[in-house]
Amino acid sequence: MVFLDFRGVGLTFSSVVPLLSYKRQIQLNKKVDFSRIQPVGGDHAIELMAIGIEWGMPHLDDAKIASLQAVYEANTDIKEFLPTLVPVKAFVIQGVNPFGVAAPDESMQPDPKNITPPQFTARNGGFDLQRFDTEGNVVWSASIRPEFISVNCAEYDRWKNVKPQALAILRPFLDAAIDRGAKVNAIGLQYQDAFRLLDGVSPAATGELFRKNGKYLPMHLFEQPSFWHCHQGWFSKASDERRILNNVATDVTDVNGSHFARIGGQHRMLATSVDGLTPMPIIAVEVDQILQFLHDENIDVINGILSDGALKAIGCPGGGA
Repeated sequence: MVFLDFRGVGLTFSSVVPLLSYKRQIQLNKKVDFSRIQPVGGDHAIELMAIGIEWGMPHLDDAKIASLQAVYEANTDIKEFLPTLVPVKAFVIQGVNPFGVAAPDESMQPDPKNITPPQFTARNGGFDLQRFDTEGNVVWSASIRPEFISVNCAEYDRWKNVKPQALAILRPFLDAAIDRGAKVNAIGLQYQDAFRLLDGVSPAATGELFRKNGKYLPMHLFEQPSFWHCHQGWFSKASDERRILNNVATDVTDVNGSHFARIGGQHRMLATSVDGLTPMPIIAVEVDQILQFLHDENIDVINGILSDGALKAIGCPGGGA
């Protein structure tokens, strides 16, 4: 163990602590260099946010999907915000039976018997709802499927503004599905944060953007001169003892000749205890609270991956926004 001896250099313990705090404050006040590293959203880095509600078995049948489309037709607020409806058709393969093979004949060729060709059955695959900007890009959308419902936002500003709108879209469909017997298996929140690397990929850019000696990125990545990818997943425990599955993918990559750093975080609260042994059903009134908890989980991850300068650049100097 090495002890630093400040005797003879004019520093005492009481003077060293304020000096270290001052240096730390300088680091916190310094943003990343915008001439080299730019958040895609200007004052934030989020290029996509998605909320999903997964149904347990059995999934929604055609009648339930039709009833959710009727909810849309009757809800003027959702129709005004998401005016475009796109039906989705699904195809199910049925009637694939095993077949026997008779003994080969003199030509030594097997003789298949009882072959039943697969049957493709069309069914109601759900529908998409969309909102476009003036340039024809989808900026909000909702997907209603037999397995899930989801809301996607590509014009994110702040959570406090986006969450109420997302919930206003989700709740009528959620309530109607639950009234018709659907069970919630999981609720998920997904973010994709992105930064443009205007000078390209380099250890210098990586070191400025990401947090060194953190718990999410191994140190050897900060030495890489080119592109890299880091994926990780783990279970955590919610305050109500439910299980949360976290998946985080961090990329430094090329997109059509431009270089980006991206962090994709997906957090899913499951309708089970953290040990997976006890069912813990999720009810509609819990959705708001669960989404807030998952949002906080994502903030913790982002704070652990990005440097202090990057956090300040996207308005998260002290725990997120």
